[in-house]
Amino acid sequence: MHFAYTLCLDDYRNGWSSFWIETGEHIRNMFLSSVAVLFEHCINGLMLPVCYLITHNDAYLNVCLYSEVGYMVYATMWIIISYVYNKDVTVEQMHRSVWPLLLVHHISSLILCIGCIYCIESAPKELICWVLLALLGLTSSLHYVGQILDFSPFAQANKPWLRMSAHIVCLCSQIVFRMIYWLHIVYMTVTHTLEAHGTQLATLVLIILVLFTVFNADFVKFHYKATMGCWLKIQQGKRLVKPKDL
Repeated sequence: MHFAYTLCLDDYRNGWSSFWIETGEHIRNMFLSSVAVLFEHCINGLMLPVCYLITHNDAYLNVCLYSEVGYMVYATMWIIISYVYNKDVTVEQMHRSVWPLLLVHHISSLILCIGCIYCIESAPKELICWVLLALLGLTSSLHYVGQILDFSPFAQANKPWLRMSAHIVCLCSQIVFRMIYWLHIVYMTVTHTLEAHGTQLATLVLIILVLFTVFNADFVKFHYKATMGCWLKIQQGKRLVKPKDL
């Protein structure tokens, strides 16, 4: 039944052979944007933190933090330019309604990364790496993998069960790292900052982490709705394709 359902939907697309020709300009931009951001996340959020955790060579962590600062400055600059010229030239190529959220996210990330660089000698370096892995290398990267699938012949309309599997993996990673493990990250980060740098800096860090918590909650909510929506569409498709019609 699933095989027949997939074949029926595949009739509406020509697959990879004409994928780029059939895709509109805006979707192309979003596709390329997702690939570019995923590439950055894999380097700064996955490869460099893992290299540090394996080797404990400070060079990997330093390159990671400075690179992330550079990317946040670059991404923030293009959001501001988009507001000034009223035209979407953002790196993420997302809807205008998301720009304020992206701006808060980028500025908060920028402050945290600069703080880590400034206090690198006393900073818990392994914890920093795990934060980068949890937020960038795993959960956010999987989010952009999903977007790439959505804008390709592997979209839900063509490969519903592949897309559903990607949704489940992404949602599980969000729950584990942006909800459960996130509580540990917040506690350890605020506690260390309070002990090493005093109340004022700890308060600032706590405020930023609260903003991230709100962002995480919205992120998890989005992926829960996306997963349930994908499941409901699969069930609707099954009801549409009856054995006598095959």
